Amino acid sequence: MNSVGTLCQTVRAKLAWLISGFGLLSIALFLGWVVWFRSVLDTTAVALSVGTIAVPAVGLVWGGYRLERSQIGVGRYCRVVYWTTAVGLGFLAINLAMIVLFPWYSFAGDVAWAHFAVNIGAVAGFTFGFIEARAIQREVEATAAAVRAERLEDEREVLTYLNDLLRHEVLNSAQIINGHASLILEETSGEHRHRSSLETIDRESEALTDVIDDVRAMLNASQTRDPTTSVDLSALVREEGRSFDERFDELEIETSIPDDVAVSANSGVKWIVINLLENAIEHNDSDTPRVALTVATTADAATVEVADNGPGISEETQQTLFERKSRNHGLGLYLVKILTNRYGGRVELSETGPDGSRFTVTLPLADTDGRGANDTGEADDTDNTDVTDDTGESASTNRSARTAAGDG
Repeated sequence: MNSVGTLCQTVRAKLAWLISGFGLLSIALFLGWVVWFRSVLDTTAVALSVGTIAVPAVGLVWGGYRLERSQIGVGRYCRVVYWTTAVGLGFLAINLAMIVLFPWYSFAGDVAWAHFAVNIGAVAGFTFGFIEARAIQREVEATAAAVRAERLEDEREVLTYLNDLLRHEVLNSAQIINGHASLILEETSGEHRHRSSLETIDRESEALTDVIDDVRAMLNASQTRDPTTSVDLSALVREEGRSFDERFDELEIETSIPDDVAVSANSGVKWIVINLLENAIEHNDSDTPRVALTVATTADAATVEVADNGPGISEETQQTLFERKSRNHGLGLYLVKILTNRYGGRVELSETGPDGSRFTVTLPLADTDGRGANDTGEADDTDNTDVTDDTGESASTNRSARTAAGDG
């Protein structure tokens, strides 16, 4: 069936050239008419015939070429050929009746008259068929665009619902569990028989919170964005660098971040930076982990580089570096790739060795005309949840180092 369908498509595609071929044949017949009847033709007759026969024939040659190059679907070529043939033959039939009733004073004139009728009719039919096919094509495309827009809107609503569900139901519950587990752990001695179970609850609930954050980041990035939306990359990267510097006492962060670098994205960019920083720290076995955080720009893009002084990445690991890992809960570098691609950018391991690794993310710069819709990069929720136990004491659960997947 597939081969038959392909054959049909191929045959239909040739119909456009059939029209051009008819035009070329008409030109050849016209030249033959001039040669055959040259003895009875004068300059005026030839000039008049060029305008009424040859010019329309050239129009048919161009029309077939134009049809093949147009946006009209191949499936509608038959309608164009139908109108070209039907109107051409219909106009010829009418004129043949007139030739019989009112013949020209010479046979050469009758032949030219019939030839003129075919060409003019064919040109008129082609014009009507082309306009009709183009109108149908535009209507089909408009309908398809409306259907796509409706489907995208439905998908956006579903993604928004899932995001809200994760945030208000699942995430809050996980944070409450983690908060209560932390409270009980603080009040439980090291020899308590349930301490190991409590530590597991605390650890896994924190990991679950991290996974929920990752999924929400992907949901946010997957939603249809306004192309004019931009995010202040400079402020975002600077803030995340400061946050990590405060969270990890042993960490040394060097930054080189120019002001006012905006990229075409939304606040999900922060998860790219967070996961790259966590990857640089988590797999760093140096006594003093060091991270260099750099933002730079080119003519149409911004780059974020995260370099560390870790042990480097093996060639085997590099092959699957940005793939989904199953050995832990986090998405890590896989999430970085997903988000970067979503924003029309790319991520790569630009350098690795015994002295450390360097990851480079490239994102398109924001359109300066659309900088009004600026996203500061701050999330609309918080990673801190206050939990109050039955005694009225409260504990704040803070997101610590995430379980980022990836090696670096």
